[in-house]
Amino acid sequence: MIDDKVRIRCGKCTGMFRERAQKVRDGFQTNCQHCNRLITFELGSEDPNIRRALSSAREIRFSTEAKPVRALG
Repeated sequence: MIDDKVRIRCGKCTGMFRERAQKVRDGFQTNCQHCNRLITFELGSEDPNIRRALSSAREIRFSTEAKPVRALG
């Protein structure tokens, strides 16, 4: 079973939390679960934590979408 969550590190408090890969896309916003800072995910961000989360989310989405569906029977 593939984990569909992305690890996100806050650039302010360095706390780690997780969010579903389907949500983490360009333009997505969420609050840090530790310090409540608003984090905006943008493709051109200079924050390496945001770029890493976007890249990981894209890889997870790709791998789950490419997974073959097993026939029931």
